[in-house]
Amino acid sequence: MSTRLLDRHSRVVEYLRVSVTDRCNMRCAYCSPSPAVAYRMCDILRYEDLLRLLGIFASMGVRKVRLTGGEPLIRSGIIGFIHQVSAIPGIEKIALTTNGVKLEQMAPKLKRAGVSGVNISLDTLKRDKFISITGRDGLASTLAGIESALSAGIGSVKINMVVMRGVNDDEVVRFALRFRDRRIQVRFLEFMPATPEVWDESMFVPMSDVKSRIEKLGRLVECEKAQWGGPAKIYRLEGFRSEIGFISPVSRHFCGECNRLRLTSAGILLTCLFAGSSADLGGIIRSGGTDVELEEAILEALNDKNAVRNMSRKNMAPGALFPMSRVGG
Repeated sequence: MSTRLLDRHSRVVEYLRVSVTDRCNMRCAYCSPSPAVAYRMCDILRYEDLLRLLGIFASMGVRKVRLTGGEPLIRSGIIGFIHQVSAIPGIEKIALTTNGVKLEQMAPKLKRAGVSGVNISLDTLKRDKFISITGRDGLASTLAGIESALSAGIGSVKINMVVMRGVNDDEVVRFALRFRDRRIQVRFLEFMPATPEVWDESMFVPMSDVKSRIEKLGRLVECEKAQWGGPAKIYRLEGFRSEIGFISPVSRHFCGECNRLRLTSAGILLTCLFAGSSADLGGIIRSGGTDVELEEAILEALNDKNAVRNMSRKNMAPGALFPMSRVGG
């Protein structure tokens, strides 16, 4: 299918990540803004504005939408909104990233609304460490949410673990073994300098190290990459029902394969997680802009999409301006 979303580096963009809220029911240090950063809820786009933008993006070639936050499941009316997104012509896949706390009750409704994939953020299997990382006693709820997503028949269930030396890197093998008999993809991610206040290079663990630890469990067989499968290198361990993924944005970037854009909860379009360039689509909507003006702003931003992201491990922040809770990862 043809697309108008072709950047100047010949990359076709078919994937849009949309943050529906910057609020969250957890306070993970590598994601949340510092307490000094005040939320401005009036900046968050209304559902009708998001649907308008998604319709425009779909008409331009976007085929996959991932709903993120903050925590998307805490926004009132999210199920009805997803039903409406699933009815947009051209949108072929709706996925969602969540911390899983509300997933146990909502997974069947998400499935019926049209969600075909959920990514669940989970950095530890130890209750005390979970509380330390997230500021909430929610491990049992998240684990129950994972089981509910599987029971609901959501086709793709993935667990995202950000590996941090001295924090949770001792649990890498435990994660692989914990879900070995489940229809789950366990994905290990490198810790990135996304929040300067908490970035500590000594906590960084390269994926080559993580992969070496997993290989001690058996031979890794590489899996074929799924359509819009993202940057993870996916493998299966012999004898395991689950899959294992490795994502290495720091040690081995995957910019040449980038097929995504990001829309913040306030309507700022980012061409890269670490991009300086952006387009204020929310501002255009609030000023009464037309669909043509929105399309022109999207194409202008896409034309500035960088060939390789500009990220320093020591002092770079997403969008150079926005906390991860607003960018949506």
